[in-house]
Amino acid sequence: MSDNQLIKIKNLKSPKGAFLLGHLPQFNTYNKHQVLERWVEECGDLFKIHFVGKEFVVSANPDFNNKMLRLRPEGFKRFSKIDEILKEMGVDGVFNAEGNRWKRHRKPTAEALSVKNVKAFYPIILDKTKSVLEKFKDYAQQKTIVDVQKEFMAFTIDITTEIAFGHKLDTINNKSNSFQKHLEVIFPMINERVTAPIPTWRYFKRKKDKTLDVSLKSIEKVIHGFIDDAKKRLTENPKLKEQPSNFLEALLVENEDVNFTDEEIYGNVFTMLLAGEDTTSNSLSWCMFYLAQHPEIVMKVREEAKAIYTENIPDSYEYVDGLKYAHAVAQEAMRLKPTTPQLYLESNEDITVNNVSIPKGTSIILQNKVAQTQDHYFSNPNDFIPQRWLTNGCPMHKNHSPNVMRAFGGGARYCPGMHLAKTEMIVLISVLCKHFDFKLEVNPETIRERFEFTMYPENLKVTFLPATKR
Repeated sequence: MSDNQLIKIKNLKSPKGAFLLGHLPQFNTYNKHQVLERWVEECGDLFKIHFVGKEFVVSANPDFNNKMLRLRPEGFKRFSKIDEILKEMGVDGVFNAEGNRWKRHRKPTAEALSVKNVKAFYPIILDKTKSVLEKFKDYAQQKTIVDVQKEFMAFTIDITTEIAFGHKLDTINNKSNSFQKHLEVIFPMINERVTAPIPTWRYFKRKKDKTLDVSLKSIEKVIHGFIDDAKKRLTENPKLKEQPSNFLEALLVENEDVNFTDEEIYGNVFTMLLAGEDTTSNSLSWCMFYLAQHPEIVMKVREEAKAIYTENIPDSYEYVDGLKYAHAVAQEAMRLKPTTPQLYLESNEDITVNNVSIPKGTSIILQNKVAQTQDHYFSNPNDFIPQRWLTNGCPMHKNHSPNVMRAFGGGARYCPGMHLAKTEMIVLISVLCKHFDFKLEVNPETIRERFEFTMYPENLKVTFLPATKR
């Protein structure tokens, strides 16, 4: 970009598209994030596309993207259609709130997910980790080929629902639960409606639209019941205010200064479910994708685990900080395979960023994965090298720019659940590497990146084997 010349959107390059539909036919696919990556190669790191006349600016420039994220919530907001769709579904929480409404939601939500509260939630993470460990020991004994994406989804579902409002599921052990079945209906439909060019469900309801309505009503009824129960517990046991046992209790404690309505409380609990399941489980799945191909890295995580804790699992929260190599594995997987490879924004006002003139109401897609895998920002960018995240990492890796990572967003609106997600990942990675070796049962090239609400590995099959003893 020129230092002096003002760049207008009308002058940006655009990839080749269809006559009326524009770029929608190419984009409306299971791997839309990879379509954007191809267009970056074709048009550079700033270009425009349109879907049936609706124009979007696409940026893969990390400096440009970082500046826009830092200008939130005043200069930019989340793509307005996301708020529109979620509100239509009855969800009004920190995820889709904007401006002063977001500021009102942000502090109590962030406090409810503070390090102090995550520490209080740690026994839940341990309990679910034990369940996964026992289940995978059975798998190892029987030499079962495991669909790890499905298993890790069960792990994060059980953690998220119990941390969100104290509801104990046992999805890990295949216990059927209507609550989870409703969530499995809702989450893909959010993605489908946000990216739909025409809101057909407002004029004609298909079978899956009617199924969605039933699921939304069921989830709403259940969560409002949990809200009533949590209020009663806090009244009967004031000590819970000092150490809430779940996110809902913590939110209600923080709410004494904010006065959320029950509908807003519901929106934030739903947001916790929305943000806490897919992203963490899919990041864990990508960790396994790489670990199964790098036994030498598994061994390093194992050696660290044995040095930090003697038990089967790190049964004290204080151990987590010492699991630096397990943390590095998580970071490296999120760099190479970000589960949210793009973010959608909209300008609140006429604004200029890096000499680009952006009119009010401009829709923008921030493509973040490209920079995370470029040589300019990371040496050997396509190689899985966790050491690059350690303070004493290999000196070969001269380029290391962690500030281009956008796994948890950026600016004032970074994900408040970041610490919880990282804790879940670090603990499970460490425990699994301590106890197992991993054998990838399919050719790595057959494992596809599939984007629904988030990006996950399709066809990832792994066999767990008892850990090699040295």
